[in-house]
Amino acid sequence: MNELFFLPDLRGIGATLPWTALMLLAAVLAGEAVQRWLRLPRLLGWSAVGALLGPHVLGLLDRGALDAMLPLLDLALGVVLFELGQRVDPGWLRRNPWLLGTSVLESALAFAAMCAVLLALGAPPLVAAAAAAIGISTAPAVTLTLVRDLRAQGQVTERLLMLSALNTVYAVVAVGVLLSWLAREHAHDWQAAVLHPLYLIFGSLAAATAFAAATLGLLRLLGRRHDAQFFCILALVAAAVWAADALKLSMALTLLGYGVAIRILDRERLFVALSFGRVGGILLILLFAVTAARIDLGVLATGAVAGGVLVAARVAGKALGVFALAPASGLPLRKASLLALALTPMSAVALVLLHDTTRLYPQLGPSLAAIVISAVAILELLGPLLAQFALVRAGETAEPEA
Repeated sequence: MNELFFLPDLRGIGATLPWTALMLLAAVLAGEAVQRWLRLPRLLGWSAVGALLGPHVLGLLDRGALDAMLPLLDLALGVVLFELGQRVDPGWLRRNPWLLGTSVLESALAFAAMCAVLLALGAPPLVAAAAAAIGISTAPAVTLTLVRDLRAQGQVTERLLMLSALNTVYAVVAVGVLLSWLAREHAHDWQAAVLHPLYLIFGSLAAATAFAAATLGLLRLLGRRHDAQFFCILALVAAAVWAADALKLSMALTLLGYGVAIRILDRERLFVALSFGRVGGILLILLFAVTAARIDLGVLATGAVAGGVLVAARVAGKALGVFALAPASGLPLRKASLLALALTPMSAVALVLLHDTTRLYPQLGPSLAAIVISAVAILELLGPLLAQFALVRAGETAEPEA
């Protein structure tokens, strides 16, 4: 026996280091440094650390480690989508139908512009349509994080949150319809082509309503105690994420619908305004860091041109839709320009929709992934910067906390 058997074996220590915890610590430090010294959004530091530690740069977190974190990633995205759904006020859309018209128009024009430019570049019609459908969505995690960090309140902020929720729904529905088209084109399966989008959309909404009803039933027993409601909601959001995956529903539509349904059905005001606080903060940091780590930088060489063109067409389409109905919806043109900039971010939801599409139809994988991942990589940097600029210039932010 070695006389120094009690000392650690440093040769294998690298394989057993808790890289997830170290990534979280590094991301927190990077986020604070970026915000304090560069006056940039913290989430840029979180994403930078994830990309640096991921398998495509330093490789300290390999693909297996990232795959093991997927349930936590899904929970983080579920919390974000639920909270965003809570902020959707259906009454506002009834009082101002032009706002709903704005969301439909900016999403439709963005889809049309993205699809047209990709077709002009020679992309196959199915790939162009799939990339354009995915590109409709605005990153809900980015918008919520910026609004929270900047303590933003006002007309541009509230419209940004509303439009982010609505165009995420449109993206899910568009991808669902596209999947039915793919079923008809590739499998000649008319039954799947009709039933799959119906199951995806109405099944997700039914699950959301069921979870909302169950939540309100539990809240009648718990009362309005904040701590009890916090743990109850967090557990039910986790259950809703699991149910959406197990039932092959849309996680984004289920969790957004869950948040909206509670707001609509809660006529007794049982649900208190919840902040996910430090737990939510940890989940958000991991969401940005792990999402950045999972972006395959190797596809940028093949998809950079198409991804850049997609970004430009997306920005132009959304801006045109916002400007077109701004006067009718009661938004001055200056603030309309800032709202169009704030809609730029695209991140985690786009990657989830990309994964869902390529999982069902892997033949689209290489070309579709090259375009979407290139666009997401570009907007991981530009999106938060433009959105923060817009909110600050709109005069709706407080000074960030030191």
